[in-house]
Amino acid sequence: MTESTRRRFKLAAFIAIPLALVGAGLAFAHQDGWHHGPMGAPNMEMHLDHVQAMLGKIGASDAQKSQIEGILKGAFTDMKGTHDAHDAAFGQFHELLLAPAVDRDRIEALRAAQVKSIDDASKRIVSAMEEAAEVLTPEQRAALAQQVRQHHGD
Repeated sequence: MTESTRRRFKLAAFIAIPLALVGAGLAFAHQDGWHHGPMGAPNMEMHLDHVQAMLGKIGASDAQKSQIEGILKGAFTDMKGTHDAHDAAFGQFHELLLAPAVDRDRIEALRAAQVKSIDDASKRIVSAMEEAAEVLTPEQRAALAQQVRQHHGD
């Protein structure tokens, strides 16, 4: 393998790992509850179990698995809070749009607050994914990248 090929592989793995972890977070966010209501503890545990299984396949230690689970569980819990707040804001949007007088300033303020909230949540989940990726060795991240590719049929 040439140095150029090795660098490309390392770059691909470096990009694939955070994307895989973000994908896990997004899958969590759009599973049963979040698309149609709050995510319950059983669904969060199901996703964490899936992550644990993937970590087992790449030889992560029990300490690494525990640390990553703690990181992800905290981020998933924070995402649930953001989702709950978004649901409340959606109700406020309805009230403002259906009021006798449309208050464009209040609607814009609510919209801007929601954009900030979603941006903050995005930063939180990506930060958690970065933290989780850093728990693994470069070799484990490369192995995880391979597992993710296999899982997605690439």
